[in-house]
Amino acid sequence: MSKIEFFRSSQITTDCDQCRGRVDMLKGGVCTRCRRILCYRHLHGSFVRRLIADVRGTAECVRCRAGGG
Repeated sequence: MSKIEFFRSSQITTDCDQCRGRVDMLKGGVCTRCRRILCYRHLHGSFVRRLIADVRGTAECVRCRAGGG
């Protein structure tokens, strides 16, 4: 019997520009400021920041928010 999935994982992945780990494009993404492709941890940092990025429609990475750009 096959596994039932309501939300399927993305088949599109790439490497994080910071940690070189695999990035699921539905969880990670591109920083609107420095334009790097980043994993969830390096792009958002927390669930609350992910929600803020979803509401605002823009995502700034952890490093850009800290002023390191």
